[in-house]
Amino acid sequence: MHEDVQAAVQKYVDGCVAADPDLVREAFDEHAVMWGYLGADYVTMSGADFAANVVGTAEPAGDSYAADIHSVSVQGDVATAVLDEKQFLGADFRNFFGLIRRDGVWRITSKVFTTV
Repeated sequence: MHEDVQAAVQKYVDGCVAADPDLVREAFDEHAVMWGYLGADYVTMSGADFAANVVGTAEPAGDSYAADIHSVSVQGDVATAVLDEKQFLGADFRNFFGLIRRDGVWRITSKVFTTV
């Protein structure tokens, strides 16, 4: 079970690394929303908008990028995961994901993030 949740978050990571908006979009539920802080600036958008407008306009991540999924908790068909990213688009992030398993597939439904 934890492995399936990690795989869903890893799909997000792989899409970000490759600057592949389609892969990132697949990681998110179609109703996913994200909120957080880029420095002092509050940002919110849908998962689809993040895939298209952030990942879709980015260059593939360089050698300095690193990702660590260091916390996964599963209760039935809901889960949380924490992902630390180093040097994604020039910044370091801590991401808190909420995930739902629907029709047997885990997808990200929410992302709360901050630069660190």
